[in-house]
Amino acid sequence: MIAVITGEIINSTNVEPQHWQLKLQMLFESRLADASKWAIYKENYFLVEITSKEALELVILIKSLIKHIERLDVRMSIGLGKPGFTSDLVTESNGQAFTHSREAFETMRNKTLCIKTTSKDFDLYFNPMLNLVNFIASQWKPATAETIFYRLLNKDKMQKQIAELLNKDNTTVNKALKRGAYEQITEVLVVYKEKV
Repeated sequence: MIAVITGEIINSTNVEPQHWQLKLQMLFESRLADASKWAIYKENYFLVEITSKEALELVILIKSLIKHIERLDVRMSIGLGKPGFTSDLVTESNGQAFTHSREAFETMRNKTLCIKTTSKDFDLYFNPMLNLVNFIASQWKPATAETIFYRLLNKDKMQKQIAELLNKDNTTVNKALKRGAYEQITEVLVVYKEKV
């Protein structure tokens, strides 16, 4: 089973693309060894194929990366399912996961994060959790989002090392992580990886 993430940068016309595109590209390059598994297209959309276990963590990394930039947000859908046709361009690939991701994305309405799988029970179980995670993430200020981003990227480092990386004191980083509900979000990530 694979995961496909469909995403759109919200308010992208209010910010020059170089402020977010290069950062998003660098994130994808660092997380995905195969460049044919992701694409940024139509100016503010992106598509990513990734293992099902890694999908939610990547979504939260993307959310924190984009929220770290003033006035931007992102909406994303995760589709889980079997792979189908694989092309050299992820935008030309298809299969169950691609269909689920696209269908979820097209029906999101006012939501900015959802998941669709072959299991209705799984979807009913996880979508309320994702709504809560998204509600929390939508409240992040840029400094909080940046702290969450670097903490997720550097889970093997101590909080003191994260503070040094961000050139902030340890207390500021600790408060940002609490304000951003980092611990609760990592608990959701653990549950997701166990259930997928």
